[in-house]
Amino acid sequence: MDVTLSGDFMADIEALSTAEDFLDYFKIPYDPKLVQIKRVQLLRMYQKLLPEESGPPQYERYKQALCTAYRQISLGRELAFEAGGCNGCTECSD
Repeated sequence: MDVTLSGDFMADIEALSTAEDFLDYFKIPYDPKLVQIKRVQLLRMYQKLLPEESGPPQYERYKQALCTAYRQISLGRELAFEAGGCNGCTECSD
């Protein structure tokens, strides 16, 4: 059963800044050495797995996305690098 939380949930999420913060917030056990090495990949995969919802965010769905991302990273599965969507403009080349 999904628990739909108030705006406090999104405020909590916005206050988190590290992979460890997210894992601790959702009470997901993790290997600190793995997270230290793969933090960027973990957060990228988590972001990709987040549900696209039209209603209020649901804690259990966000937690499940993070659990899935951590499990995939721990199994050595990672997202392929995606190039930016700017189609090669030169404005960002500074």
